[in-house]
Amino acid sequence: MKTLMHRHASVFALLVALGAAPGGLAYGQTPARPAGVPAAQAPQNTAAPTTRSPEQQRQEAERSAQGQVNQDATAVISETRNALDAIARKDKAAAIAALERATGKANILLARNPLTALIPESVEVVLHDTAPTDRTAITAQTDAVLAAINRRDYALARVLLDSLRSEIRIRTSNVPLATYPVALREAARLLEAGQNDDAAETLRAALTTVVIIDRAIALPLIRAADAIAAAQDLSGKQKAEALRHLAVARTQLEQAQALGYLAADKGASLTAQVAAAEALLQRNQNASAAFAKLRADLGTASDEQSATQRRSRAGG
Repeated sequence: MKTLMHRHASVFALLVALGAAPGGLAYGQTPARPAGVPAAQAPQNTAAPTTRSPEQQRQEAERSAQGQVNQDATAVISETRNALDAIARKDKAAAIAALERATGKANILLARNPLTALIPESVEVVLHDTAPTDRTAITAQTDAVLAAINRRDYALARVLLDSLRSEIRIRTSNVPLATYPVALREAARLLEAGQNDDAAETLRAALTTVVIIDRAIALPLIRAADAIAAAQDLSGKQKAEALRHLAVARTQLEQAQALGYLAADKGASLTAQVAAAEALLQRNQNASAAFAKLRADLGTASDEQSATQRRSRAGG
């Protein structure tokens, strides 16, 4: 297991460097298996029944993320693009009007958020659920990634890394309040001076300073939590069904660990707690306290995982 986890850590450390983390496959899109790459084993039926579908989970995450978007920040970016379009049409009056609107919105943001560096202007929530459920298949795919990297075939490595995901990816674009309003004022000054090309270049450069923040919600951890909740609900009525849900939870935790969403020590602790709950149920003993601790610890691990952020710039 230590060798397996070390191999996975080596691969996922390269994720950002190879550019696989921010982009990836759209929902419903399955990557083609390149020649020479072993086929993943057929997914086992390990998803907990009666749980939310991945698309339902994505929609819930999107509703939550959309609530963080600031409409004034959205207008700042929209008016910046309107100004660029007007400059391209050689419509100076329209460009200046767009910049005035953008600057006005930016000033409102500064007044309302004097201590905030970044204001969300848009969000994209995408489901990536292409990872194998079987640890042997994950190991084979990981080995294929490492082999591709050793051959410097980074394009193939990106494709293979994209297929090692089971997550809801939330990408938020943020206006940097410290610099963006300055760029708007400079572009307006250049326009007034008749330096249209320089004004357009200033606006294009400003758009590249938008800060992209990516975070991922691991689907195996959501499924494990749903399965544990179902097991607890059934523990006093249908022991066999409760044990089946706990088996699902264990499989999901193992997948989360193999895919790098869960640290080895936390994964070991959670799976041990699942085993303890199973033992109590097998002996027809009260497992309420065991379930309460398991759900609390898994909730903490899930919160820590989903709070991890990776930043980049819109301009690369």
